[in-house]
Amino acid sequence: MYKNYIFDLYGTLIDIRTDEWSDTFWNRFACWLTEQGMSYSMQEVRKLYEAEVKKLVEQPSEYDCPEIDILPVFAKICRNRKADITDEQIWKVGEQFRILSTEFVKLYPDSQKVLTELKKSGKNVYLLSNAQRVFTRRELEITGILHDFDDIFISSDAGCKKPDKAFFEKLLQKHGLKVSECVMIGNDGSTDIAGARSVGMDAVYIRTAISPENEPVPDCKYVFEDGEIRHVLEL
Repeated sequence: MYKNYIFDLYGTLIDIRTDEWSDTFWNRFACWLTEQGMSYSMQEVRKLYEAEVKKLVEQPSEYDCPEIDILPVFAKICRNRKADITDEQIWKVGEQFRILSTEFVKLYPDSQKVLTELKKSGKNVYLLSNAQRVFTRRELEITGILHDFDDIFISSDAGCKKPDKAFFEKLLQKHGLKVSECVMIGNDGSTDIAGARSVGMDAVYIRTAISPENEPVPDCKYVFEDGEIRHVLEL
C-alpha cells in the first residue's frame, strides 16, 4: 500500500534513557572536561551550558517549531578554556556529553527486522527525528541501523522539528514523494502524529514506555498500544 515509510527514532526504533539534569551527571562532565585540559566546576559548566542554550532558543526563527543545533554550545564551552581546540575535538566533547548522560540505549526487539524486511520488499525507508546530530550519529552506529535508511533527517540540521509541517515538507520535497504513498511511524501523538496529519499523511502510533505519560490515543489511521513495531509489516 505504501511506498515510503518514515520513522521516528527515539521511543519508536530505539529505547533510550538519558539524564541531563542531575548534579551527578554535571559533576562527571565537569571532571571529564578538566581531565581534557578544560577546567570547570560542575556549577560553572552547567551555568554556561544553560545560558548558551537559552541564547539559541531565543533567536528568531522562520519556523513554527524551531530547533537549535547544540554543537555551538559545546564550542563555547571548549573555547572558553582551550582556544585552539579543533572542530573534530569539539564534536568528541558533544559525544562524550551524551555518553555520560545516557543510562542505556538499545534497539527495540524487532526494529532491525522491520527495517530490513521493508527494504527487501522494495520500500523506501526514511528517518525523521527530533534530535541532535552530534548525539544521534553515534547512536545510529552502535545500534547498527545507520545504513538502513534511504535518507536521514535530523531536526538540528533542519532548523525545525516535529510537529512543524516544514520538517516533513523538507523530506517530501527533497525526494519528490507523494503524501498518499507515505506513512509516518512514531510513538508521540503531539509530534509524530500531529506533524504527519499537518501534511495529510497517514500515520502509525505505537505506544511505548517513552510515549508521553497518559497521552490519549491520537487521531490516526493505525494504533498499536502494545509497543510492538513489528505491526508495521502488516500494513
